[in-house]
Amino acid sequence: MANVTDDLWNYMPEEIMAGVFSFLSVRDRYMVLHVCKRWATAVASSTVWSFTELRCEIADDEAYILRTLRPYLVHIRHLKIILNQYLELNRRLVTQTLDMLTYRRTSLRGLCIICQGLNPYFYSGQDLLQSVRLLCQSNQNLDLQHVDLRQMPFILDNGIVLLLASKNPNLRTFLINNRAPGVIILKPATVVEVARICPKLTVLGIHYTNLSKSLFQELAKPNRGPFKCLDILYEGLEKHIPEECWATMSQRHPQFRVKLEFTAMVDATKILGVLKAGIPMKSLQFNYLHYMTDHLRLITSYYSQTVERLILYTASSEALNASLIELAKKCCRLKEVHCYCVVSQAVIEAFLSHCPDLRSYTLSTTLLSSMLPILCP
Repeated sequence: MANVTDDLWNYMPEEIMAGVFSFLSVRDRYMVLHVCKRWATAVASSTVWSFTELRCEIADDEAYILRTLRPYLVHIRHLKIILNQYLELNRRLVTQTLDMLTYRRTSLRGLCIICQGLNPYFYSGQDLLQSVRLLCQSNQNLDLQHVDLRQMPFILDNGIVLLLASKNPNLRTFLINNRAPGVIILKPATVVEVARICPKLTVLGIHYTNLSKSLFQELAKPNRGPFKCLDILYEGLEKHIPEECWATMSQRHPQFRVKLEFTAMVDATKILGVLKAGIPMKSLQFNYLHYMTDHLRLITSYYSQTVERLILYTASSEALNASLIELAKKCCRLKEVHCYCVVSQAVIEAFLSHCPDLRSYTLSTTLLSSMLPILCP
């Protein structure tokens, strides 16, 4: 049997091996490189490196591996970086990677940066943001079409946002609704300019305070392509958005949908003011809102024909159970429901019975076993 397996690998086409190796991590690709000449040739293929996820999570020999694989990084088209920002070695590795892509004139098309772990005191991510600036300013082959910076806990100023847009006018997805400490300094006029510079933009992630009537007017212009989604993060600051803006967008772009997340500690009364009937809501997330009956009633009434995803961090109650059952009966298009509190068995049965497209849910009638020792010592 071992001989048969060896023969299969010996005669397997290089294209198939490259397809298999493309699913491996950077570390595993490094190991494959040293197995044999055929594997080394296959792992050097552009197919392997087109989509690359670089995980900088622990302080180890990742830097050495990256230096060894430097010749192959020129093939990267879509780069996803997962960074444990607490460790200086990891932060340095990420900046070196971005700088290397800059000087190699890599034809990057997608960039996603996810920061995890504790944020060191007084660290504002300026080294990382500076590498992103250099990437845009110096790499003439750059043509980013998908940029996701939602999980970077650093302040994105007007300059870097405009730089990303002006150097990449073919942007389709631009997600900058990140959680940064302090006051949001990004101006609504900057977001309007981004939309103007990038006429092919179809998905835009921003803060609620960056919405403006001018932005809706820009996105509704007849010379633009279809616009699909606004991904909005609401943190409690007031902003009046005329309802006719939402109606105009829905009329101009029939496929237009909204994803809206409310951060923790937002005043519940403000949330009720934000949930307008004319918003074509696709996804809603509420973080740590104690009383939700009124909000669920509005969702059931306003968004039954559009909502597909609902996430709740709230407290258990009989009123909540009743509201969820009613919502399940009316919002039949739901595909995901995640309720992070105890619900009744009737709630689970309601969603399973009335939502035929439901493919993922978090609904439980009991506390997680891992929480019991904490609650009941």
